[in-house]
Amino acid sequence: MVLELVVSALAGVVIGLSLAAPPGPVNALIASHTVTRSWRAGFYVGAGAATADTVFLALSVLAHSAVVGINAWLPVISLLGAAVMAYFAWGAVRAWRRAETILETSTEQHARSYATGLSVNITSPYPILWWLTAGLVLIGQLGPAVLVGFYVGLLLWITAFPAAVRAAQRRFARTYHAVLIFSIVCLAAFAAWLAWSGIDALV
Repeated sequence: MVLELVVSALAGVVIGLSLAAPPGPVNALIASHTVTRSWRAGFYVGAGAATADTVFLALSVLAHSAVVGINAWLPVISLLGAAVMAYFAWGAVRAWRRAETILETSTEQHARSYATGLSVNITSPYPILWWLTAGLVLIGQLGPAVLVGFYVGLLLWITAFPAAVRAAQRRFARTYHAVLIFSIVCLAAFAAWLAWSGIDALV
């Protein structure tokens, strides 16, 4: 019994890391907030995104029967997500000429970073679909322990990734602009993809 719980939890860690690690809009924002502000800013972006995952988890468990109704709104959610990501891509463009040693210290700025991660993940249809499909299947097959591991995996990533970016920034002078290029391209690409998906679904 204990071994099964441990295996389920470790599987959750792997799943959490596999979902958090690939390049995407959230990681682009974690990286850009880390280099333009601080490690905490990047962490709070990740924490906001993880909060959105928690919301989707709760909704998918409580309202799994409403999948059809949610699917009808996915084109609108896609277009909204495209607008949000385009806005943050423009924010990364504006950060290009800022000083490379900007540090974030105020609680208000931490709240903005958290809200950024939350808004990007909450307006993306793909986390919704994942939790309503694969997420529920994994919970059903591996048990609730997988959720513990899943959040441990997310926490590991949102802690280690901004720390690695910050360390690279201290060591390599070009990290600031390299990360911003990555962020701008990634966010713009996802904005275009979501816009195309939403328009295609409506047409």
